[in-house]
Amino acid sequence: MSKDTEIKLYRFLLEKYADLINEREKHTIGEIKALVNGTDLTILSFVSDFKDSAYSFSDDYEKSLRLVFDFAKKEIDFVDAELNLNYWLAPRELLEVKVADDEDLAVFLCANMTALGDERAEVIIAELDNLKTHAFVATELNGSFLILDPAQDHKFEDFKGTKTLVLGNYSFNSQKIRRFLYRFNSQKYEQFLE
Repeated sequence: MSKDTEIKLYRFLLEKYADLINEREKHTIGEIKALVNGTDLTILSFVSDFKDSAYSFSDDYEKSLRLVFDFAKKEIDFVDAELNLNYWLAPRELLEVKVADDEDLAVFLCANMTALGDERAEVIIAELDNLKTHAFVATELNGSFLILDPAQDHKFEDFKGTKTLVLGNYSFNSQKIRRFLYRFNSQKYEQFLE
């Protein structure tokens, strides 16, 4: 069987059982917030490789965050699977397969940021100009607003500055942010309704 035929079969099966998968993958708001709380043992083990034993948030956070962001961007392949499936990869699963969609990448990065001590980091799901959704992480770093998007190849500083400037400059596949749909971290969950 060729790879294309195999992929066609997998796609068919996933779409056939999408309702069952989607029902099983539903999460409460509390469960979604827990995805980024930074206490998952896989996250704690992973992040320990990117910080010194004498780690201090105020002195070492940016250095460690750059390393974690580079890993997520370079070592985990982004896939934009256009399937009608809602799923959440656990950190262990993501590190095992090293493939993830934008939401799983953002959740993984935010969980690592939380484990490093960043209480402001949050996953943001935005609607873009093409009406597709896209996830990324936002935080404040040294008085600047920062967006990190491991689903695309960009430098750490590309989306750093004032919040207005960063939100105006940010794009994914040449698509600007139309509006925020929701954002969350381990402390809050906010949905933006029209």
